[in-house]
Amino acid sequence: MSSVTSANSSNSALTSALTSGKSALGKDDFLLLMVEQLKNQDPMNPADATEFTAQLAQFSSLEQLFNINDSLDNLSGSTAEMQRLSALSMIGSDIVTQASNFSYSDEPLQLGYKLESAADQGVLYVRDASGMTVASWPLTDLTAGEHFMTWDGRDDLGNQLPAGDYTLGISAFSGEETVSARGLVQSRVLGIDMDSSGDLLVTASGTFKLADVSHVRQQSN
Repeated sequence: MSSVTSANSSNSALTSALTSGKSALGKDDFLLLMVEQLKNQDPMNPADATEFTAQLAQFSSLEQLFNINDSLDNLSGSTAEMQRLSALSMIGSDIVTQASNFSYSDEPLQLGYKLESAADQGVLYVRDASGMTVASWPLTDLTAGEHFMTWDGRDDLGNQLPAGDYTLGISAFSGEETVSARGLVQSRVLGIDMDSSGDLLVTASGTFKLADVSHVRQQSN
């Protein structure tokens, strides 16, 4: 009768662990099963010591994995919080972004470009939502580095363009070789849009991800 009771007790522990609604057994469930195994072993044929030692090692490894997972979760949460604080600290500051898409809202804005090396010719251009080039300028400063200009929202014919979304592009060459270059947009951070996709910096030139920010510039009046 005692063996039946022991078996039922062990089965009950196993059933409780497997039907607890969890998608996987945790370290507590694993320990529970080990304890039940020791309590219900046959005194005349006890559990093999080597096997039991291996199970203890498995439990120790399992516990370490859970601890590592908890530490990673905490680190991820701390990193997200630090990024949010960093984004909040940028409100009121001028940022330079390397995103090619920007918004024009009837106010002059700072457009620029960055040359990785010196060039001897090139052009900076703006395209509208349909992909048509509406404004372009030959590069006047061809040295390596960042260069900016003020755009008043007029096209190549001097017509005022409507407010909306635009794309900034650049082509630069040194002889027949293409020079690596990126378009830049400088704008002041007005606020932070916090959502599930990440923190977005809200500016007069559109919204940008924190990862798009090249650097923060000294505020200009």
